Amino acid sequence: MVRCRMFAALDTVTATSHLREVQTLRVAKMESKPDGPSLRVKLRGLRAIVAVVDQGAVGKAAEVLHLSQPAVTRALQDIEAGLGFPLFDRTARGMLPTAAGRILGTRARRAFEELAKGCSRAIALVGSAQCEISRAARFSAAVGPQALASLIAVADMGSGPRAGECLGCSQPTIHRNLLKLEYLVGVSLFQRTPRGTRLTESGEALLRGVKLAFAEIAIAEDELAAFGGRLQGRVVVAALPLSSAFLLPRAIDRLLSKHPRLNVTVVDGTYDALVQMLRCADVDMIVGALRLNSPPSEIAQEMLFDDGLTVIARAQHPCLLTQTARGLRELVRYPWIVPLPNTPARAAFEHAFRIEGVACPEAQLQVNSPSVVRNLLLESDRLALLSPLQVDAELRTGQLVQVPLALRDASRAIGVATRRNGSLSPGSAGLLDELRVLAATLQPSHIAADRAHPGVSISPCRMAPALPNVYSLDLGYPQNA
Repeated sequence: MVRCRMFAALDTVTATSHLREVQTLRVAKMESKPDGPSLRVKLRGLRAIVAVVDQGAVGKAAEVLHLSQPAVTRALQDIEAGLGFPLFDRTARGMLPTAAGRILGTRARRAFEELAKGCSRAIALVGSAQCEISRAARFSAAVGPQALASLIAVADMGSGPRAGECLGCSQPTIHRNLLKLEYLVGVSLFQRTPRGTRLTESGEALLRGVKLAFAEIAIAEDELAAFGGRLQGRVVVAALPLSSAFLLPRAIDRLLSKHPRLNVTVVDGTYDALVQMLRCADVDMIVGALRLNSPPSEIAQEMLFDDGLTVIARAQHPCLLTQTARGLRELVRYPWIVPLPNTPARAAFEHAFRIEGVACPEAQLQVNSPSVVRNLLLESDRLALLSPLQVDAELRTGQLVQVPLALRDASRAIGVATRRNGSLSPGSAGLLDELRVLAATLQPSHIAADRAHPGVSISPCRMAPALPNVYSLDLGYPQNA
């Protein structure tokens, strides 16, 4: 049972109807953290760190950045003061990055690369390939955090006034920041309409790059917190309906009991909506039924276990009282709750009937909500093809029962989806580790699950780069998990 302490740090949001709440939360946290200002508002300092790591000296870094040497020094000292530990060792040979300095330097470099890629994609959409590379590089080197924050706020809130309220500034300030962005990128990013401000296709491309860049910086903050011997930060995990309610809450509870400084937000919604959020780094991972056939190219999937499905009915259902069902043929005449189209559950449902040589029941009632499915089963003579784990509580109390029926090849692959070219923060990696441990108790061997779907390439989720020994010792899980 999920204990009370989980709900103190756990928010649940529906992606399809309340996505803006999650986005607003991200914007609101952009400029501050519990322990001080976020590194996302210190882009100049991050550029200085990358330059000093590359050049090995403040003087050379200042030349590259076209800044004065004192300005670069102040930028470095400001970030070090906020972190509470040095990022460089000052030696006679120059500035040598510490372990923390290497981590932040790597993450900052990736963040600026994402900004450049976003700008490049925005320019390419309008066919301005001639100056694409040079302009993208200038954009990454010059854009300020206020302009990027304004872009995200306007995209999420839909208008300048609401964006200003979210960021605590005036509408003219938001307008000036948007004009700066369009000047730096060189293409139109926004459409002003009577209903508000909308992003153009180029604006959406840039927005994705900005979110991915900020995600890299957020991971850096979480990784650097480990040097203080604690795991902290924010984990945003998406849960697919009818897929992971039995697994994810237990994993989150275990994670928060070990690391109470973490904050976890759970988002649910349709697969397409959640994948779009994952691509833009609005969520860190998706937990649920995997798409084994033609998953999105940008998404990496790791199978956790193979989830067997069975026919579920209420206690005293007529099919249990009047006859012993020998197959699905005897059950077709009852009303069924059918999964939504284009989902693994629907594919398993149709396959179960097809392999029996029986026509599928009419899809009169299609449901995606776990609570609605449970209530329909309890209050009617409907049947559903579900995992016993999804209705474990009702099966234990005897309210629902498994129809004694042997089904062939009725299963779904349950696992985790992440961005293929991304990496997980320490908090997200810790949650994935807990999911793996719990999944192993549901199915004895991951190898058995992999063999259940021959020919399917399922990539393990990428972890954050290996950190120094203090990291693995303090966090309590192996670096190659």
